[in-house]
Amino acid sequence: MLKIPNLNMKGCTKLFLIIPIFILIIGCQDDSVDDEFTGTDLIQNFQVPPNEAKPRVWWHWMNGNVTKNGIRKDLEWMHRTGIGGFQNFDANLFTPVVVEKKLVFMEPDWKDAFKFTTELADSLNLEMAIAGSPGWSVTGGPWVEPKDGMKKYVWSEIVVEGGQLFEGKLPEPPKQTGAFQNVGAEEGMSMQEHERELPEYYNDAAIVAFKIEQTPISLPNLQPKITSSAGKFDLISLTDSDLHQSIFLPPSQVGKDMWIQYEFSTPQAFSSYSVTGAYHNALEQFNGSPNNRTLLVSDNGENFRKIADIPGTLVPQTSGTFPKTTAKYWRFAIETLPPATSGIAAMFGAPTPTEPDGIQVAEFNLFDTPRISLFEQKAGFAAWREKPFISSDNPIVGVSMENVIDLTDKMNSNGILNWEVPEGNWKVIRLGYSLTGRENHPASPEATGLEVDKLDADAVRKYINTYLDMYKDATGGLMGDKGLGYMILDSYEAGHMNWTHNMLLEFQKRRGYDMTPWIPVLAGFIIGDSNKSEKFLWDFRKTIGEMIVDNHYDVIGEELHKRGMKRYTESHEGGRIYLADGMDVKRNADIPMSAMWTPGSLSGGSDEEVRSEADIREASSVANIYGKPYVAAESMTAIQNAFSWHPEKLKRTADLELASGLNRFVIHTSVHQPLDDKMPGFSLGPFGQYFSRQETWSGAGAKAWIDYLSRSSYLLQQGQNVADILYLYGENDNVTLISTENLPNIPEGHEFDFTSATILKEAIFAEDGKLKAKSGVTYKMLQLDKGTQRMTLSTLQKLKELADAGVKIKGAKPYETPSLTDDKKVFKNLAEEVWAKPNVGEQVVLEVAKDMEITETNHKILYRHRASGNDHIYWLNNRSIDPTDAKIAFRVTGKQPKKWNPQTGEISEVSYSIKDGKTWVDLNFVSWDAYFVLFIDDAISDSLTIQEQQVEPLQTLTDPWNIEFQENRGAPVSTIFENLQSLTENEEKGIKFFSGTASYTNTFTMTDFKEGTTYQLDLGDVKNIAEVFVNGQNMGTVWKAPFVLNITEALKLGENSLKINVTNLWVNRLIGDAQKESEDRITFTTMPFYQGNEDLLASGLLGPVNINVLN
Repeated sequence: MLKIPNLNMKGCTKLFLIIPIFILIIGCQDDSVDDEFTGTDLIQNFQVPPNEAKPRVWWHWMNGNVTKNGIRKDLEWMHRTGIGGFQNFDANLFTPVVVEKKLVFMEPDWKDAFKFTTELADSLNLEMAIAGSPGWSVTGGPWVEPKDGMKKYVWSEIVVEGGQLFEGKLPEPPKQTGAFQNVGAEEGMSMQEHERELPEYYNDAAIVAFKIEQTPISLPNLQPKITSSAGKFDLISLTDSDLHQSIFLPPSQVGKDMWIQYEFSTPQAFSSYSVTGAYHNALEQFNGSPNNRTLLVSDNGENFRKIADIPGTLVPQTSGTFPKTTAKYWRFAIETLPPATSGIAAMFGAPTPTEPDGIQVAEFNLFDTPRISLFEQKAGFAAWREKPFISSDNPIVGVSMENVIDLTDKMNSNGILNWEVPEGNWKVIRLGYSLTGRENHPASPEATGLEVDKLDADAVRKYINTYLDMYKDATGGLMGDKGLGYMILDSYEAGHMNWTHNMLLEFQKRRGYDMTPWIPVLAGFIIGDSNKSEKFLWDFRKTIGEMIVDNHYDVIGEELHKRGMKRYTESHEGGRIYLADGMDVKRNADIPMSAMWTPGSLSGGSDEEVRSEADIREASSVANIYGKPYVAAESMTAIQNAFSWHPEKLKRTADLELASGLNRFVIHTSVHQPLDDKMPGFSLGPFGQYFSRQETWSGAGAKAWIDYLSRSSYLLQQGQNVADILYLYGENDNVTLISTENLPNIPEGHEFDFTSATILKEAIFAEDGKLKAKSGVTYKMLQLDKGTQRMTLSTLQKLKELADAGVKIKGAKPYETPSLTDDKKVFKNLAEEVWAKPNVGEQVVLEVAKDMEITETNHKILYRHRASGNDHIYWLNNRSIDPTDAKIAFRVTGKQPKKWNPQTGEISEVSYSIKDGKTWVDLNFVSWDAYFVLFIDDAISDSLTIQEQQVEPLQTLTDPWNIEFQENRGAPVSTIFENLQSLTENEEKGIKFFSGTASYTNTFTMTDFKEGTTYQLDLGDVKNIAEVFVNGQNMGTVWKAPFVLNITEALKLGENSLKINVTNLWVNRLIGDAQKESEDRITFTTMPFYQGNEDLLASGLLGPVNINVLN
C-alpha cells in the first residue's frame, strides 16, 4: 500500500512546499500501489481540490435584469474564486426592472444572453444547471395546457328516492379552479404585481350511489336561531356547501373566543361536523396550522362544554366525528390569536400589526351520522401526517359494500342520469376533477403558467421535453456532456393534487382492487366500516405518493438522460409537504439534494433546525445505499439580517451540513449582478445569503472560504460512508417529518443511514448476518422507527427474509397493516413468527465496538467516517464557540493517524496509542473547529507522542496604525488610529458607516530571529476577514477565530512591514445610507433591508495584535 510520508508540520507547514519533495519520494519507491486511497492524489487534490469537490452556487436572473457584461463578470468571479458551477433560475420577487432593457424569458435577447452564458461557462469549466421551471416551485410554465395542469377531485351530492325511475340532471361538481371544491386557488409565492386569470378545466370521473338508512337531518329544516360574537350570519350561507362565499367573523380580544352559535327550539342530536373558517398564512405548510378551534355545546346557553377539538389544517374545510351528543346550543368557537405579520410580509420585514385578525367563515354544518374525521386531509388535499392509527375493535359501521352501485355508464355527456332506482333512499355522488390552479413561482410574469400534473406521466414527459427544447435552442445545442448538463428540481412547493385522468386505472394497477365502491369515502362517508375506510384512504395516499415519484421525478430523469443530462433532486425540505416519500423521490436522482437554513431563519432560535439535518441525511442515505458519489444541499440559506453573513458566521452551518453527510455545497445564493454601479445589488428578495461578486468579502475572503468548503468536500467524497445502523421509518411517512424535533435515538458512538420501505425491498440484502446495500456498504443492525408499527405485508415479508438470514432487527412488533390489500390473518401470523426469533425485537442490542469514543471533554463532537479497504478518513467537528481538548478512540488499528486541516491545507502528526483494538488520539479543538484524522500509513509503532508547543508572547504592536479605505465607499482616503478600535466608534461618518476593505499598515522590529523557530501573528479580534502581508509577502487570509497566522517564512532581522487588509460587511453602509435621501446613497438594493435606526456591527481590526513565538 502506498505510504504517505510523515509530514512534521511544525514551523513552516505550508503544504505546497512539501508536495514537490513528496512527489520525489514517491518516484523513488518500489512498493506497489493498490486502488484504495492514493496518497499522491489525495494530498494534491486536498490542497487544490478538483472541480467535483468545489461548491456550486444558485444564480438567479431576477425579472429580466440581465446583461452580458454582468454575466461575464459573474462567471469569471466564480471561476477565480474556486466555485465549480452554477444553477440558474429565472425568478422574480417584486424585483424592479433597473437595466436599460428587460430580457424576457425565452425571447431572442434572453436566448442570446443564455447562449453567451453557456459558451462562457463551458470555456471556464463551470458545471451548469437550470431549474425545473422558471421560478423554483417545481415544474410548470405558460406552455402547460389546462388539460395537463395539476388536478384535484370535486364532487356533488343528491338524495333520490327509490322504487322509481330517476331521469334528471345531476348537480355539477364545482368546476372552479382552486384548492378544494369551489374554493379559489392557492397563490403560492407568486410575487406577481397583478393577479392572473386562471383557466378552468373539468371532466367527470365516476358516478356512484349508496343506500342510506334514513333521510339526513337538514339544518335549514330545523331553522335554528343564529347568533355570533360579532358579525352577521345567515343559515343558508352557512349550510349551502358554497365554500367560496364567506362572511367575516370579527376578532375578539386576544385569547378570547370568536364564535357562531346555533340555538335549536329543542335539543338536537349530532355526531359529526364540517366547518370552513380558520387562520391561514403562507408559511403554514412548513410551520403547521394553529389548533385554536373547538366545537362546544350547552343545555342552557350559558355553561358550555367542549365535545371536540377541531384541528388546524391547510385544507379550507375540516370535518370530524364525535360521540353522538344531544344539546340545544351548538357553538363553533375560534380562539383569537395575537396579531402577527402573515406569510411573505413577515419575510420582507413588515411590522407586526397591532390588532388581531378575524377570520372568514363559509360553512358550519352538523350531521346526525358519523363521517370520516379529517377526510379532506386524509384524501390528499393536504400532506397527511401519518399517525399511530389503531383499528378499532368496535369500528363505526357504515354503508355495506353491497349497497354501493357504480352508475358511471348511466349518465350521458350532458349530465343526465337515467337509473331505475332500487327501493330505499339513495345518495348519488358525481365525482369529477378540476384544476388546483397552482402556477410555477416566483417567476417573471411572462414565464408563469400552470404547474404540470405530477400524476400524469404523459403530461410530464410533454412538459419537460417542451422545456428542454427551449433550452436546446437557447444554448445553440450545447447540452449534455458540454455546456448545460444538469437540472435542479428544488424542494417541492407546488401544492397538492389528488387526481388525474387515469386515476382509477392507476389505483387498480398499484393496489390490486377497484376503488370505485370506495369513492363515497372521498366525500367523507363511511363504507364498510371506519377501519376499512381509513385503510382505503391510506391506499389512496400511497398511490398518489408513488405516482408522484414514478410519473414525475423518474420520468424527468429518464428524459434528461436521453439528452445526456443529469439531475439534482430535492424533496420535502421540512415536515411533510406532499405525499411522496423523500427517499423514494431521490433514489433515482443522479445527485440527491437537500437544504439547510442558517440558525433562526424560519423557526427562530439560535440553532439550525433538526429537520435540515434529517433532510441532508435523507439525501446522503440514498447516496450511500445506491453508491452515488455526491450529496448536495441548498446550503446556508438565510432570511433576515441581510448582508450580515460571512464565513465565520456561516461555518457552524456548513459544518453541520458536512456532519449530516453532505459533500457538495450549493450555496444559496449568488444572484446575477447586471450592473457594476448598483452595489451590493440585486438579491433574491429577502432571501440570502448574498454571496455574489459584489459582496464586500468577494475577494480573498471568498477564496479562502471556498477553499475550506472544497477541501472538506473532497475528502468526504472519498471511499464509502461507514454506518453501523440502518434506520427504517414508517411507510407513507418521511424523514423530515419524523425528525422535526430530534434525530432518531441511535446508540452513542455509532452512525446510521435512513431507509424507506421501498428502498429496503429494492436495494438492501442480507449477507453474513449483516445488511448489504447495492453500493456494497454494510450495516450491522436494522432499527425500526415507531411508525413501522403499521407495516404492509410486503415490508413484513422483507423483514422475515432478513431475519431468517440472521440480521439483527431492533424494534417493536408491528400490530397491523395499514392497507386494505393485505390479509390481516396472514399479517398477524407472520409478525408473530418473525418476532419470535432471538435476533428480532425491542431487546436486541448492537454488539460491536463504538466507531468513535469521545472522552475528556463535555463538548459535542460530531463526526463522519469514510473508508476504503483498510484506509480510513474521519471528519470531526467541535460544536462550540469554546476550545477544548479531547481524547478520542477510533475503531481502527495498525495505522498512524494524521491531522488534515481543511482551513489551511496543513497536515500534521498527532499523539496516539494503539490498544484494546482501538487507536486513541489526543486532539485539540479551537472555536467551532473542524478537521480530518486520516488513517492511511501503516503504524511503525503502537504509540507516538508529539511534544506540545507553548505559545509565548514576543511583542505587542502599539504604534499608531495608518489606514487606507477602499475607494467609492464614502470614507476618506486614509486616516491614522492611535489605538485599534471598531470603525463604528469613529466620529467621521464616512468611517463610522464604512463597508468594504480597509488596509491597516504598521512596522515592527525583530531583534532576534532563531532558525527553526515558529513565529505567529495573532490579530486578536477581527471584524470580519483579514488578508495579511509581511514584507510584501502574502501570508494568507484568516476568516475565523483564532485569527492567527504563521509568518515565519517572511520575517527578517530588523524592521518588518505589516499590511492587513480587513474586510467588514455591507450592513453598516446600508444603515448609514438608510438615513440619507436616495440620491445621496452609495448603496443600492432591490428591497429596503434597513431603516437606519439599527445597531451598527463592530468593524475592522480590533486587536490586540501580537507577535508570538512557539517553543
